[in-house]
Amino acid sequence: MDQDRSLVGREGALATADTALVEAIGGAGQLLLVSGEPGIGKSAVLAEIARRATARGARVLRSVCWDGEVSPPYWPWTQVLRAVDREEVQLGPAARLLDAAAGWSPDGPAPALQFEMFDAVARVLAALSTRTPVVVVLDDLQWADDRSLGLLSFLRAQLAAERVLLLGAYRDTEVVALPGLGAAPVLRLDGLDVEAAAALVRRAGGPQEPVERAAEIRRRCGGNPFFMREMCRLRAGDGIPDGVRDVLRQRLGQLSEACTAMLTTVSVAGKSVELEVLARASGCAVEEISGLIDEAVTARVLVADGPGLAFVHDLYREALLADCPSTRLAALHTAVGSALRESSPQLPTGDRLSRLAAHFVAAGRAELADEAVQYSELAAREATARLGHEDACRHYEEALQVIASFHPPVATARRANLLAELGAARARIGRTDSARSAFDDAVRLGRAEGEWEVVTRAAQGLYGLGGRDPVEYVMTIALLEEAVDALAAWTGGNRALRSSAFATLARARRHAESRRVDPRAVAAATRAVELAADPQSRAEALLALHDVHWVPGRASERLPVLDDMLGAATRAGDRELVAVAHQLRATALIELGHPDGRLELERYVHLAAALGHARGRFGALTRRAALAEIAGRVEEAVELSAEALALGSAIGEPDALGCFTTLRASLMSIGGPEVVVDAAPPEDDPTWPVFPLLWALAPALNGRDAEAAVLLGDFAVQDVLQKYDLEVVAVAATVFAAVGTDAQRTWTYELLTQFTGAHVVVGGCAAYNGPVDHLLGVLAAALGRRCAAAAHLTAAVAQCDRLGAAAWSRRSSEALTRLQAGSAEPVVERDGGTWRLAYRGRVEHLPDVKGLRDLAVLIAAPGQDVHVFTLLGRDVPATGSDPVLDDRAKARYRSRLGELDGEIDEAIEFHDMHRAERLQAEREALVAELTAAAGLGGRDRRLGDETERARKTVGARIRDALRRVDSVDPELAAHLRSTVSIGTVCRYAPASGE
Repeated sequence: MDQDRSLVGREGALATADTALVEAIGGAGQLLLVSGEPGIGKSAVLAEIARRATARGARVLRSVCWDGEVSPPYWPWTQVLRAVDREEVQLGPAARLLDAAAGWSPDGPAPALQFEMFDAVARVLAALSTRTPVVVVLDDLQWADDRSLGLLSFLRAQLAAERVLLLGAYRDTEVVALPGLGAAPVLRLDGLDVEAAAALVRRAGGPQEPVERAAEIRRRCGGNPFFMREMCRLRAGDGIPDGVRDVLRQRLGQLSEACTAMLTTVSVAGKSVELEVLARASGCAVEEISGLIDEAVTARVLVADGPGLAFVHDLYREALLADCPSTRLAALHTAVGSALRESSPQLPTGDRLSRLAAHFVAAGRAELADEAVQYSELAAREATARLGHEDACRHYEEALQVIASFHPPVATARRANLLAELGAARARIGRTDSARSAFDDAVRLGRAEGEWEVVTRAAQGLYGLGGRDPVEYVMTIALLEEAVDALAAWTGGNRALRSSAFATLARARRHAESRRVDPRAVAAATRAVELAADPQSRAEALLALHDVHWVPGRASERLPVLDDMLGAATRAGDRELVAVAHQLRATALIELGHPDGRLELERYVHLAAALGHARGRFGALTRRAALAEIAGRVEEAVELSAEALALGSAIGEPDALGCFTTLRASLMSIGGPEVVVDAAPPEDDPTWPVFPLLWALAPALNGRDAEAAVLLGDFAVQDVLQKYDLEVVAVAATVFAAVGTDAQRTWTYELLTQFTGAHVVVGGCAAYNGPVDHLLGVLAAALGRRCAAAAHLTAAVAQCDRLGAAAWSRRSSEALTRLQAGSAEPVVERDGGTWRLAYRGRVEHLPDVKGLRDLAVLIAAPGQDVHVFTLLGRDVPATGSDPVLDDRAKARYRSRLGELDGEIDEAIEFHDMHRAERLQAEREALVAELTAAAGLGGRDRRLGDETERARKTVGARIRDALRRVDSVDPELAAHLRSTVSIGTVCRYAPASGE
């Protein structure tokens, strides 16, 4: 059978039937029965077994019993024998079932004639089976007459050694067992399981049907395939298709009137109801109700559900409710609610509390409005405690609707409180706009009644909704200030609430002005800590104290505050604050490069996911993406960030797009897909000044420098936003290193230098941008500070390795390799007390000598003449001559100067630079004395010319340095000898292309 026609969810039953078929074909004749409720798929299973039997060469004889008094006795067997070819097999006495003229009456009194006819049917089937296996299919046996069932029982025994399979099906909702066949094996078909139901719904409704819809249809239909197909075919929502409704009504119509009335009460009571509650609501004795329950269970309408009762499937309940008049429904809700209240403990909890609320609300009676509001509020709080935030919203909304409909004597303050609680519940499930509306209404009512506790909680709720609109921040801050002042003026003011209000005000001020720490925010946080009166308020106050001091470079100072906050939140039992404490501890630890930061972030992910609301799931998803990013699992981070964006957008999370963009932008640094930033930022986006940086980031990272330069334009470093993290500074460093000016690079380098050793963490671990030293390294390289760049990049590799950020370590390592091997030009740079020499990927170090200083100056100015006086650190003088001496003095000084020249040359030849410098000093003193002599004239040769002496000194220094270089890198020494010229002016002139 092709896939479109195959049965789903009946593999077990068909496997058992296959075994029976194989055994029957082998000569072990037997009887197999299939049972189940209408629509469960009995006929479909029979048809599939028959198809498989035909495929194996068996002959199939079919019959269907009839529901009605007009059907004659032995009707199913009459149909079987009609399918037999009389020319092939002689029917004998069995023909009496076909030939009315034979004069035999099935109602005849002679048992011998009945036995003769039974035996004749057995012989016919046995004779047929000698030619080919036989399968007899008897459907709807619940309607078969006793004689037909007697014949079936007879054949089961008589054909046990023949190649005959007797296959029957019956509805077990109408008969528990078939007379005379109690010992026969029965395949009971129940509702389809989840997987099979999903397959059936996809087949009936199309592959686009969501899994959730399949689960809902299965729940309502109890897995009944016929009901499920009808629901899919008619695209039924909350209604019931006519065909299904007819079947349900037919089955309910078979029950007594009292049983049906009892079932209507059960349908109102809910999906499950206790016997005691049912008896009280029905006004009947428990014994009477028990008898009616037995009737419904026998008919497979009700089943036991723990201590209570439930319908086999919800469609029974829906059908009964649809047929019940509204006035009776209201009366039944009142009865059931009252029965629940009378049978409940003094303080009901859990499901019973929710049911009490639902029944008193549905009763719709003014005299029960107080109870409806009371139970709804209690049920909402209980739902919040068990993380059922959707249920909490529903209960608060129903309580407010009762107040609006019946105007019970409920104080306005209580209504304001309900609105504030409703806003908080809506916020938890991501209904941001409706939450804001509820909070606004709570503020309006609270102000009018002077209920500043409610106003404070509503204002805190408004702040908690987040957002980037500066106007909203200003309005929220103003409202919090008003609440703080009002609470301070109230003599009965709650210290804990005042502390909480100050804490929220401090955080609002801090996040409204992220460029600097607002002293007013610090003052508010300090006051919150002073007023904290219990673990809850202390945890909130410490969170505020952390936030107002949250600036780059102070992670180690924040950690003790967070440890204190975690302890207070744990003592308070506030799961959300516990999660936030772990999140912020992870942020600080990762900023410090501590490997425990990743473990702490994993703890936050688990805690946030377990909070049970949409915002918690959003937090968990975004931080799972950040963990994947730190670990370098780019594809996973991309998938998680997209999933988080979809969820955040659906629940109205203000930071959804921001979290997505910042993570995807940072991912580009380690090979993530390119992110395109909108050309026109939203008008209310406070980050709009830095958008040129964001536009230029992708092309800068991907080597499209010309494009990046155009996008960057005339960006001013003063527009770089410095917040409580270094995100924008990191972007600036990356872009400036690629296409910025030296002034931009120097400004950013000097700004970041104070954070060396730290890592760039965005917000509360929304994204990771690697170590600061990597950014310093690429900036230093762009500025030509190769030694500094190498030191920074080497440090960055070690920092990433410690954190376990392998992909980020490779990024810095690759940058270091490019720095060392990316150019054929030599590098001679100071590195502490030594000199670092790099050439063609090799790096060596030499002790400090003056000649290396000269080489560094020359290499830094390729192709330019550098005067020897410049190398000596002196001003270049005008050239001149020594004065003329008398002959005797001239001869004496010439003699000594000649000796000195010889000795200096000798010292240089023997590499005795200390002696050479000492002799040079004596020569300079002698020339100075002669120059100072007065009254002498003439123009002798310029033996004392300072330029000549400087030339010799510099030449000697450079030659000495080259000998030292030759000892560690001969190739570099040879390169410098061929490219460095020494004279009055010196020059480094590498060949073109080097």
